Amino acid sequence: MYDVNSRNWGGKRPGAGRPRGSTKEISVQRKPHQVRAYDDEWAIIKAFASIVKKDPERAIRMMKTE
Repeated sequence: MYDVNSRNWGGKRPGAGRPRGSTKEISVQRKPHQVRAYDDEWAIIKAFASIVKKDPERAIRMMKTE
């Protein structure tokens, strides 16, 4: 058997990997969620999700007037 590092394979090497500071500390992306729905329900969910993203205050008002 041979030493893995003798051929420069594997292990830590200077300059290898992602540069520091190339990622944001706090993610601003929305987390993915799963919902099971029939096609007709999904159309309603999609429309409401669009409203929530564009005008969250309107969505809150809509939820209060159920």
